Amino acid sequence: SDPARALDGDPSTAWVGDAAATSWSWSASFREPVHLGLLRALWGVHTNLGVPTSYGWELVAPRAGEGACPADLQGARFEPIADATEASGPRVAPTRRSWFLHAEACALRLTVRATNFGPPVLRELTAFESARDVLEGASVDAVGAADGSDPRGAADGRYETSFCGAPGRATWSLTFRLVEPAPIDRVTMVLGADATSRPRARGFGRRYGLAAGPERWRLEASEDGVRFQTVASSPTDAQGEQLPLRRPLVELSLHTRVRALRLVMRGATDFDGRASARAFPFVREIAAYRADDDRPVLGEPWILSVNANPSAQSHRARGGELANDVYFAKFLQRRFASVMPALARDDRFSRALGPDGALLAAARTESSGEAIEAIEGDDPALGARLLAASWPRPLVVLSGANDWEFTGREGGPDPRAPSHWRWDPLRRAADGGMAALAPAVRQRVAPFVGICGGAQILALLEARGAWDGDDASEIDALVRRNDGLPIRGVGGELMRAWPGVPGPRDEIRFDAGDPLFLDLAGPRRRATTHALPEWHVDALRADAFRPSGPLERLRVVAEGRYCAPERSVADERGRRASLAGAGRGRANVVAREPASAQRCAVVPEAYRSTDDGWPVIGAQFHPEQYDFATADDGDPPESVADARLFVAAIHEQLVDAMLRLGM
Repeated sequence: SDPARALDGDPSTAWVGDAAATSWSWSASFREPVHLGLLRALWGVHTNLGVPTSYGWELVAPRAGEGACPADLQGARFEPIADATEASGPRVAPTRRSWFLHAEACALRLTVRATNFGPPVLRELTAFESARDVLEGASVDAVGAADGSDPRGAADGRYETSFCGAPGRATWSLTFRLVEPAPIDRVTMVLGADATSRPRARGFGRRYGLAAGPERWRLEASEDGVRFQTVASSPTDAQGEQLPLRRPLVELSLHTRVRALRLVMRGATDFDGRASARAFPFVREIAAYRADDDRPVLGEPWILSVNANPSAQSHRARGGELANDVYFAKFLQRRFASVMPALARDDRFSRALGPDGALLAAARTESSGEAIEAIEGDDPALGARLLAASWPRPLVVLSGANDWEFTGREGGPDPRAPSHWRWDPLRRAADGGMAALAPAVRQRVAPFVGICGGAQILALLEARGAWDGDDASEIDALVRRNDGLPIRGVGGELMRAWPGVPGPRDEIRFDAGDPLFLDLAGPRRRATTHALPEWHVDALRADAFRPSGPLERLRVVAEGRYCAPERSVADERGRRASLAGAGRGRANVVAREPASAQRCAVVPEAYRSTDDGWPVIGAQFHPEQYDFATADDGDPPESVADARLFVAAIHEQLVDAMLRLGM
């Protein structure tokens, strides 16, 4: 098989390994050194045929001081690419994969040790160049470094190494003297040892912040390496307070060549995010890029897990708000780790919660905060300003719901069932809502994903900018009970299909041609599944997505049906009265009754934005938690991985957007 078929731009052709071999390799060389930022592969015939499951990507680096690659790579030394290896992948695996790196290369090699079945099939490989960091090789001077802290760790391109300041100081600084003067227009940083949160002053809720980060900072530039001038400083929020920005992108308008760059930090936060005279700052990473380097700065994606629930309610639960924040973040860490390798190391959320929901002591590691952070939906810091200033833009994931009902009026615990709440997420953060996120969603400031209740809130935020009525009318126009009735009172008909819970599974029909479902569809163009977990009593209204409707910028790409028995008005009133003292949780909802003279309603199961900005994706089902152990009747055996493949497709959609938007 011709290796060039993997580089011809035609996914219908492929390099195929020898069927008689037990290991395989594919390689390609470059005429001159390239600075690689991203590799993307389309491989396998299908998710269970020809996909490498034990493999490694390697490269040949150019020789120091040589501006060209050798014509003959015979005997060249291939070095492994960090985070581009897999030892034992799943039996059913995605056919689209992306790996981020920052390295000079003269050649690439893929070594495959095993596949899920048959020889490996590499249909297409695309390599993307990224901008070079001019701080590579720069000398570094530090003022206020802790004993044993090497300041060069802040500019070596590795999250695990860092600069750490000494305690008991008011200021710290890092000065980078470039190998040669350069015009600089972009600087990226990762500040603090990790992200953290602390109790808010109002008595409930937690406030996002930097763990051991600078309280304030400024960037200074020098043309001669002696005299410095301030070119940027830490941003503030609308109230003039310091924005808790951990991953800033600083865009400069310098018209001179910079010989030295300095980061000056004043004050620091402790590991709970509080300003303290005894605190000291970490700088995980800092990089700078030439103004005449028009290649994008390709940074590995990270997740911002948003607890899309009223913090006043989770405050009363076991472990309080922190345990609830960790609960939702841990599922994302575990599920996305298969396509975001840094998450396998950044596992503190998984270690911080026991199987019974109790908080556990989980020490920070050198990788903590590398790829996932958590924030509460009603945190005043969460908004367009924070997201737009972050680099890379985070994948903002709105969680599923706790035990509460939508209300457009005053919220709080239900007097008849105190553990059950009513909540208006469209209120301001100061009033316990998430309205501050609406401009970010509407303007496509960052990629958004909503799961179950989070998908409903995401849709409400999308409609917010075009809605003239009050909160109650917007909620009624967009959200309803599964059976089509308005959300009133407590409880509702449960739509349930959950791993480990006996019962029939709901069929979901999806658009087999949509990128989110291509791997589920496969070559046979399957368009249905019973393998996407569901547990909800409310759903979005299908007619809200119609042209000129409040969700017209979103397109439904999967849907199901819920059928409830017909009841007379008197029966319905009696049913709701019997539920008045019950909650909305799993033990307090009414399961589906046998179908007889049923009333059916369409349930939008997945939607996506249709414009060219950052993607907005909602899923009424739960792809982030568990897989079914066996395929349902009518589903192929590989359908047990449908939820996991959907998550992998979300990641690839994020990477598509990064390339399209030049980020």
